[in-house]
Amino acid sequence: MIILIWVHVRLHTPMYFFLSHLSFVDLCFSSNVTPKMLEIFLSERKTISYSACLVQCYFFIALVHVEIYILAVMALDRYMAICNPLLYGSKMSRRVCASLITVPYVYGALTGLMETMWTYSLVFCGPNEINHFYCADPPLIKLACSDTYNKELSMFTKCISAWITFKKMLTFTDVTEFILLGLTSRPELQLLFFVVFLLVYIVTLVGDVGVIILIRISPQLISPIYFSLSHLSFADVWFSSNVTPKMLENLISETKTISYPGCIVQCFFFIAFVHVEVFILAVMAFDRYMAIGNPLLYGSRVSRIVCIRLISFPYVYGFFISFISTLWTHGLYFCGNIEINHFYCADPALIKMACTGTFIKEYTMLTLAGLNFSYSLLVIIISYIFILIAILRMRSAEGRKKAFSTCGSHLTAVTIFYGTLFFMYLRSPTEESVEQGKMVAVFYTTVIPMLNPMIYSLRNKDVKETMSKAVIFTGICNSHPPRTEKMLNVTDVTEFILLGLTSRREWQVLFFITFLLVYIITVVGNISMIMLIKVNSHEESCERENGWCFYTTVIPYVNPMIYSLRNKDVKEA
Repeated sequence: MIILIWVHVRLHTPMYFFLSHLSFVDLCFSSNVTPKMLEIFLSERKTISYSACLVQCYFFIALVHVEIYILAVMALDRYMAICNPLLYGSKMSRRVCASLITVPYVYGALTGLMETMWTYSLVFCGPNEINHFYCADPPLIKLACSDTYNKELSMFTKCISAWITFKKMLTFTDVTEFILLGLTSRPELQLLFFVVFLLVYIVTLVGDVGVIILIRISPQLISPIYFSLSHLSFADVWFSSNVTPKMLENLISETKTISYPGCIVQCFFFIAFVHVEVFILAVMAFDRYMAIGNPLLYGSRVSRIVCIRLISFPYVYGFFISFISTLWTHGLYFCGNIEINHFYCADPALIKMACTGTFIKEYTMLTLAGLNFSYSLLVIIISYIFILIAILRMRSAEGRKKAFSTCGSHLTAVTIFYGTLFFMYLRSPTEESVEQGKMVAVFYTTVIPMLNPMIYSLRNKDVKETMSKAVIFTGICNSHPPRTEKMLNVTDVTEFILLGLTSRREWQVLFFITFLLVYIITVVGNISMIMLIKVNSHEESCERENGWCFYTTVIPYVNPMIYSLRNKDVKEA
């Protein structure tokens, strides 16, 4: 069948392309089991080595998943052929077919690897007779003398509903909450850290959200590189917001706890957005290569649809890897110590305090982190090798300088982010590494998301120009973009003179000292009041507590609604 499809010109269609791959998978699937079965029929020694058994398990599970998803792809192909016959040739192009057929192989290989790791974690200490003609999961689970829950859960997850799986997962361990030890136990340093990281978090939100809004409203920044940059800023916001609010709460709270489900959720989003960010950086490196290496074809090859597809991969892959990794984290069993030596639920700290199930989690953490970080970094390195070749071929010194400047921001972000991640995750968890990891984690969970918008704005001429225009004439520039230059030149005035309260020198000195003291008292008093209410809320009366709650939470929440829902100009804007 495969040879017939490949040599016959009339069979060079998407349907038969998929059929050839289905035949190839069937051939491999049968060859994985049948030869050994035939050997056992004729041989007196009906044995199979442990390593060969694991290999057989891997290919069996991988090829099963490849086959079922190829069948799904073939169903999609039939739908396109029957329901959209006129567009069938263009929509099911050779490239689309190659992309569709790649998914079953990649997904099947990853699923087979993960399932085989669970099988590898089983311990066999008694009978070694498998009641089957190949190494199948059910008889292996029956033979094992160790805890088989993780293996059974991972196997049945693909057959049972997600709700039943979730209910089982919630009852896996007796631990209901953890205690986050944080960065320090010294109260005076906790207050200092709270103020510092609160400012860092505010700057992060303002910077990253500002970059996203600026890119969305500015026609000058509608290009693939800024499209990727907006998603990098989006990932930074979520990455920082997943960790920082809980860290700030624990710095000023007496109870520094996090619930078990909250810890698992924090682990999930942390791993997901780490992978999203590293692969977005890889996509941005590829974009730079296309812009510098193929400038004439850049607009057509990196179209809007291509950009959406490229940026979709980090999200899909990141959340998939995070889901699998979080299941392994959930497989850890905690039976004694519930104090996490970290300021968030980090894998190394959780592995260090777990009683059982640490081998598979530690092994997969190192393997997945090493492979994914290395793959994404390899894409970046290869892209920059080709970029360097393209730059060296340029004859214009001005062109070389411009090319280098466009890559400088990206290289800076890559160096900072990958350096901290490799230092954090490519080491076995020990007391020393966990303690050092806290300091590094502070850098990439709070500082890097704050630095990224600065790196890409301060080193980028287009962003700086757009930002300056947006600050002055945001609304006007959006409604009348062709008249921007005229509006910027309406007046020759560059500054104003503020006459102040008085022109008498002696009064100015007195007013300066008075208002400086008023300002210092205002800042110190308000911060102290916030801290006092937060830390000693149990000593306050119910009426005062409700009043402060209304003042500090409800009013700031209601104000924007009042000013937007009742204001015509705001609603129109």
